[in-house]
Amino acid sequence: MSTEEELNQLDASMAEAKHFIDVKKSVERLFKNRDFKKVILEYYFKEEAARLVMAKSSNLSEEQKKLIDCMIYGIGALSNFFDSVHQRGVQAELALRDDEEAKTAILQEDLE
Repeated sequence: MSTEEELNQLDASMAEAKHFIDVKKSVERLFKNRDFKKVILEYYFKEEAARLVMAKSSNLSEEQKKLIDCMIYGIGALSNFFDSVHQRGVQAELALRDDEEAKTAILQEDLE
């Protein structure tokens, strides 16, 4: 692979990493937002989840129980999504640092 190709590949990798870092920062801002905390973190993740668990123990048809299961799954899936976005952003920060170091090394070698 030529130096130019290596640099192009690093630039593409760095652009992708910056995208995931930006998304991570957006999620972090969301988690600090008062309304997001109230509606999603407090009400949806806690109160709604508890309500659904209690509702499932009621006298419901199998179809209604399946619907509640799906709703409970949705709460967990959203929580997992936020966790994965954060983790992917952390990994992207590390990858960006490594790519920047690699690019600097390639450019320094090219000068010598």
